Amino acid sequence: MNYKYIVVGIDGTGSRDWMHKDGSNSSTYKFIHDVHYGAMGIDRKWFHGPSRVVTGSDSEVILQEALNFIYQRISFLFPEVHTRSVKPLEMFDVNSCMQNRERTTQQIMESRGYHVTARKPVTVTADMLASQPLTTDDVRVVLIGHSRGGLAVTALARMLSPLVRVYFMGLYDSVDRQGCLDGMQVENVKFVAHARRHPDVKSRTFFGNTSLRYIGVDHAEERFFYTSHGGIGGSFITDPKEISLFSDSSCLATIKAYHNAGPRGTIKPVELVNNPSLVQKFGKKMDLVCTDGSNEADLFIRTQAKKYGIPV
Repeated sequence: MNYKYIVVGIDGTGSRDWMHKDGSNSSTYKFIHDVHYGAMGIDRKWFHGPSRVVTGSDSEVILQEALNFIYQRISFLFPEVHTRSVKPLEMFDVNSCMQNRERTTQQIMESRGYHVTARKPVTVTADMLASQPLTTDDVRVVLIGHSRGGLAVTALARMLSPLVRVYFMGLYDSVDRQGCLDGMQVENVKFVAHARRHPDVKSRTFFGNTSLRYIGVDHAEERFFYTSHGGIGGSFITDPKEISLFSDSSCLATIKAYHNAGPRGTIKPVELVNNPSLVQKFGKKMDLVCTDGSNEADLFIRTQAKKYGIPV
């Protein structure tokens, strides 16, 4: 059976800065580019990740653009289906900050004697899913996301609930680094594969993972890989000269330390093996450990996708 596909990828934070021009160090970009269906910008599209490193607030703009793209393609592919009368969920339904402002406004107005009915976010229900105008036999929506892009595609799947179930979601270390989007629950998805950074690599230890509760999913598989958060998505730093305030040093082969070199308190720099326990475990330095882990994470997502018939 020749299925129709709509394939969308959203990359990780700062991809405009760290991604090579050919996209070779972005697993998300390569996945979308390698799908043997449609043309880039027609039935498959890749989006840069957010550029606001601290807040990730521009994730919402990217999410809305991705939703508009999918809705436009569905309307074109299925003009006979009354999709225009069945709308995706709105940003309000997945944005806790917008919902909090709504409730605050209601409370303020009611305190002044006005009766105000605040909007409530639409929840995904069994009745909603049962009445979708399209099925995964009609069109297979594939969503791929790295880092905050994983959070965005998780919200995107939920927003598509009134229209169609997402066929496959591939997550490259989805993280909860956006204060308004709640993406812990993966809903309205048939198959999920989530590649996560192994905690022993000690990468981005203050980043909490998201997209970890799989609601109504036919099959979800998580695996941990020995590489950094960036390495899961295809890009990691191995050159100490590239380390900056927001960089991740967990894949450096060696790290610089300082100690007293004499009675006068002279400070002398020394090079130490980074993460000696993992170096001993694998018999190779961390830059090579991370290289292997990054490749294995990408292979895992692609293997899972191929298992479900996606032409990548």
